[in-house]
Amino acid sequence: MSDVIFVAATIVFFAICALYVHWCDKIIGPDDFRSTSEAGDDPLDAGVQLVTADAVGADRGVPA
Repeated sequence: MSDVIFVAATIVFFAICALYVHWCDKIIGPDDFRSTSEAGDDPLDAGVQLVTADAVGADRGVPA
């Protein structure tokens, strides 16, 4: 019986979370994922750099 209660509570929790996100979208509007860069690149990649282990930990004795 406790398993059923746990599963029900988990479903209710995620339902409340989904309703909260929906409510926030109504208040402030949904996220706008259009690119703001001039090159038209993917907005999720804007400002992302590749950092290698050599650049981060070579001076601290971390093997590459």
